[in-house]
Amino acid sequence: MIFWAFAAALALLTVVTFLWPLMRRSEDGLDRADSAIAIFRDQLAEVDRDSERGIISGAEADAARTEIKRRMLAADKARGTSRTAGTSGRNVLVAFALLTPVAGAALYTQLGAPGTASVPFAERAAERSEAQNLIKLTTQLRNKLESEPDGGETRGWQLLATTYGNMGRHAAAADAYARIVERDDATSSTWSHYAEALITAENGTVTKPAEEAIDRAVALDPMNPAGTYYKAVATAQAGDTEAARQLLLDRIALETTPTAWMPFYMREVNRLGAMLGLEPESLPDFPDAAPRGPSSDDIEAASDMTAEERQGFIRTMVSNLAARMEDEPDNIQGWLQLAGAYSVLGETENARAAYVSAKKVTDTLPEHDPRRIAVEQGMAALGN
Repeated sequence: MIFWAFAAALALLTVVTFLWPLMRRSEDGLDRADSAIAIFRDQLAEVDRDSERGIISGAEADAARTEIKRRMLAADKARGTSRTAGTSGRNVLVAFALLTPVAGAALYTQLGAPGTASVPFAERAAERSEAQNLIKLTTQLRNKLESEPDGGETRGWQLLATTYGNMGRHAAAADAYARIVERDDATSSTWSHYAEALITAENGTVTKPAEEAIDRAVALDPMNPAGTYYKAVATAQAGDTEAARQLLLDRIALETTPTAWMPFYMREVNRLGAMLGLEPESLPDFPDAAPRGPSSDDIEAASDMTAEERQGFIRTMVSNLAARMEDEPDNIQGWLQLAGAYSVLGETENARAAYVSAKKVTDTLPEHDPRRIAVEQGMAALGN
């Protein structure tokens, strides 16, 4: 109600401002201009008083002041004018004076937010104070980290980088990550966060440093979904849309259950697919997307078995998977599952043989494909 009352008052002032010269028939243009300027000065003072009492917000007060000062300048330019416009000009001014507030109200109801509750000035002041306090704290933390002989604790820089990111200061976040990514304890996640900050700071453009950070993230952990995602972004920006889309689909294929990041992957998959004129993809039916392990019923049945029976049960499941792989020699995920199962059972040679079978398929994939890297790392872990 306060807003609309203030708006009505401004509308009335607008009408009066337009019609004031027309309601007087003085031949002295200078007197009319002086009178108008005096009214505007009173209006400015009234706006100041309303702002101090909190009747209107700071933004509303600034807008009112700007409009009043604009009219003061217009009135000042009118000094020296000998006569007002004729009857036709007066009619045009009257029409504009009446239509201006009506048009403004109609425009606001369409584009504005008349139903949104106003935020008290005191609350916004508290928000500004909190923001200033956060800036002060981050500055203090950065100064402390930079002053430490060892370059500052990794966790401190990570906290600072995260805070900068939440504040929208992505270049500062990237600089904070740059202080720790080359350390021995830097993880794949650290490198992918660094890449994300670099990309966001450049409004989504993958720069050379960002691409190098992505490669490091993928090299440290081929299964890091963020690393693969940004690798796909870089690939798409390099012009290979089809390869970028396939990278995302291949990474999804390595999972046996849905995960929180998959919807983001699928959104990008379908965005790239639309550029290629392809039909939208949907998430796979995970129970059938890859060779299945024990079901919940299998696990429940195994809980009642003796140790020997349970061991035999597990070996039976692994044998079934191995038999299935003979019919699906190109199923990389199946070979990886089989190799992992053999490793758990301590059957190193069988695990190595499964990795060898997987390698025959992954050798045809790009060098940075996460499945190829997963196979190579698995073989390295077995001493190959």
